[in-house]
Amino acid sequence: MTANLPTLGTSERAAAKKCPAYWNWAYEEGLTPKGQQTDARWFGIGIHLALAKWYRKGTRRGPHPADTFEKWADEEEAFLRTFDDFDEPVWVDARDLGVAMLEGYVDHWGRDEQWEILAMEHPFNVRITDHGTPIAMFRSRYDGVFRDLADGRIYLDETKTAGQISLAYLEIDDQAGAYWAVADTLLRKQGILKPDEHIAGIQYNFLRKVMPDDRPVNEQGLTCNKPTKEHYVAALIGVDNWTEAELRKFKIDELDSIAAANHSLVLGEPSKNQPAPRFVRPSPVERSPREVATQLGKIRDEVRIMNAMRDGTIPILKKTTRDCPRCDMWAMCVAQERGGNAWKSIRDSAYDRVDRQTYEEYKSAHE
Repeated sequence: MTANLPTLGTSERAAAKKCPAYWNWAYEEGLTPKGQQTDARWFGIGIHLALAKWYRKGTRRGPHPADTFEKWADEEEAFLRTFDDFDEPVWVDARDLGVAMLEGYVDHWGRDEQWEILAMEHPFNVRITDHGTPIAMFRSRYDGVFRDLADGRIYLDETKTAGQISLAYLEIDDQAGAYWAVADTLLRKQGILKPDEHIAGIQYNFLRKVMPDDRPVNEQGLTCNKPTKEHYVAALIGVDNWTEAELRKFKIDELDSIAAANHSLVLGEPSKNQPAPRFVRPSPVERSPREVATQLGKIRDEVRIMNAMRDGTIPILKKTTRDCPRCDMWAMCVAQERGGNAWKSIRDSAYDRVDRQTYEEYKSAHE
């Protein structure tokens, strides 16, 4: 019976809650825009692959993640160049961003020698039941499982890339919460945890998708603006016997040359607009044993709703937001709203039907 159960992944859960119409088109009908170069999540997947090779089992570390990401991106590029609409400048910018992020990551956190890695990018399958009847197979993978040698406790690693880092929702995060709910039992069965060990919580590991700020930083760690003439004069008085009167005769570019010749770093005032942190690890989020039932109940309820939409018991609704124009299904969705069957012509001409195998699984199968 398990073989006939629908498979539920993290991305499908998110899609069904975000917009049932999108979920139906993307996951039930398998629609994907023709000529789409790759899954939109490729960037985050590349970051995860690079970190998985960096964090080897135990406290050993592998090749620098920036090197791994660059190699992976170059291999992806060779494939994507077979598409007519390959956008090289966009691809190069994304590749350079990933390399810069991972270089900064290692500079910031070092080798994380306090993390004893038990598993990285570890897949799992768990059967979801409804009053004892199997209704779906929940399939995903843990970013990582590690023991923090500082406190001896075991945590799930949940690594996320984001343009902006938000922490307020983490206590009710469905994705990591579901992973945590099944972790203890599954990891014991797989021998990763010992019989008396359990997961203490979830360690979120955020990488902000932004290039490093190239402005200089003062001793307090504050980013500084360009120095004015006053800053140069104040910093260089007495250096190589320069007097204030002599220094004031020079232009800023000449003062900058004097500072460089004397290996003097001259900083301006701290900027009023300090950059947001690029790398954030909040305190681990701990979950109580009672939340296991809550998380599994959420998944069960989501599967019930999906099954009801599949068999027509409930209608497949649309959830409209201001982000809709960025959706892959936008043109077809708008045409459907106008009535008639024109939307079907768009569907048949602008989309391919594919097996909805996740991009993560595709990459794993081809590594």
